[in-house]
Amino acid sequence: MNVAFLRGVRPPELRRISLSLGAVALAVLPTGCSSARTDIEKLGYEPRVRAAEEAEREVNEVSSKLLDAMGVKGRTTDSGAMTGPCGAVDPEMKKYYSVAHPWSVYDLREGTFDEAMRSLREQLPRWGWKITKDGETESLAKNPEIVAVHTRSHHTVTIEWARKRSNGLKPLISVDVGSRCYRAPEGTDLSTEG
Repeated sequence: MNVAFLRGVRPPELRRISLSLGAVALAVLPTGCSSARTDIEKLGYEPRVRAAEEAEREVNEVSSKLLDAMGVKGRTTDSGAMTGPCGAVDPEMKKYYSVAHPWSVYDLREGTFDEAMRSLREQLPRWGWKITKDGETESLAKNPEIVAVHTRSHHTVTIEWARKRSNGLKPLISVDVGSRCYRAPEGTDLSTEG
């Protein structure tokens, strides 16, 4: 530091200069604000504490109601809802998780795929769902697609009528139901869930 400018300065003035320099130093130091955000800030909500089995059961019930809303009868895939990581804040699934249930209906015995999609457009808003997209997929097939979020439970659903499938595969309606992120109860080992 060049102290030549301090020669001839009396102690009270030196003290004022010292205090001024200190104030400047404090002004340029970080104020403690950090770009690190909390999990709640990243998600935009506080995850509810919930047992995984209960959350999976609820997602299975949502899927069942969606099938009822379609008003068709056919074969459905057998998979049930399963826990997975809450990627936004806990990709290793240590304390947070979400639930997903991808499934399909195909080989219709009653009704048509067109009727199923039309029925969903009518029923979803009546059952508390807000349709956020009703159009076509961005794929080359341009299949009909409905995306919705439940206004109270915040479950999401993406429904696609895969009417054009490669290799001569039969048409189907694929449904992907998902939950928000939940916080596992204290002491839960999420590695055994799902």
